[in-house]
Amino acid sequence: MSISIVVTAQPETSLNYCNRNAAIVLGAIGIDTAEGYGEITFAELPGLRQRALRALHKAGAFQTVAPTDERGPARMVEIEGQPTIQRGVRLIDPGIDQEGVIRRLKEVFHLLAVAHERRSGVTWY
Repeated sequence: MSISIVVTAQPETSLNYCNRNAAIVLGAIGIDTAEGYGEITFAELPGLRQRALRALHKAGAFQTVAPTDERGPARMVEIEGQPTIQRGVRLIDPGIDQEGVIRRLKEVFHLLAVAHERRSGVTWY
């Protein structure tokens, strides 16, 4: 699942992050993503841009997630009458490090600046 962040007056200006990364980045500027959607009004933009700048100056203090690479258990199945070992599903999570959070936070800051220039709100869902 993912969350898209869109400038209302200019829908082609948007960002899309997985739910976890969106929660980390938007949480850094005080937006709770628990409901899975929301709106930022034009009047809220200056305050959020200030929070984003403050957050960028606190780099190194962001929540991170370590990468993982796991494989589910193998099992024996029968294919065309022949016993066959079927390997488990491989789950790869690249995680997110400090640099990844900072990069995304800069992207959000830029999107908020575009919204402010357009005198538009921002929706996220």
